[in-house]
Amino acid sequence: MKIFIITVAVVILYSFTVVFTQDYRQAQRNSYRLKYVCEELSAAGASFFDREEYSEGYTIFDTEEGIRAIGDQLTSLLSVESSMTPAANSYWSKNMQYKVYFYDDSGICKIYTNGSLEKEEVFAYGDLHKDDWTPYDTVISDPTVVVTINAGPGRFRLKFLDPLPDIIRSSSHEWEGR
Repeated sequence: MKIFIITVAVVILYSFTVVFTQDYRQAQRNSYRLKYVCEELSAAGASFFDREEYSEGYTIFDTEEGIRAIGDQLTSLLSVESSMTPAANSYWSKNMQYKVYFYDDSGICKIYTNGSLEKEEVFAYGDLHKDDWTPYDTVISDPTVVVTINAGPGRFRLKFLDPLPDIIRSSSHEWEGR
């Protein structure tokens, strides 16, 4: 009887370990995927600029086109609907949120949340970018687009792990076209 009880305990412990390991690896893969998406979106947002201002030596982002491109790519790269709700085949379970910061030669940082202009702030090159959702800090030295995505918590099957922290990734793309 003692051997049977020990065997059952080992099998239960092994089952918990296998389930947690698989869930953790899946969350890690999706976190890396989210990082890749942030990098792609920040590069896409930085691709749109005012050509007339650029011909005069200034890099001013076309934020309307940049936000449109970011929204289009976000829905396809992360399997979410346009309302930021996860699609049926998506890993994510809660509505996503994203913020985009446009720093350019105009000296005004435009901050968009889920595609809508939230606010504008005056900045100068050399200022520190402080993200609202992460401890991500960087010095703004060139025209830069920063994208931060809050994808919600990962999916873990073991319920004693609740509440899980949200998976938040951020990336920036500097425009060095001078």
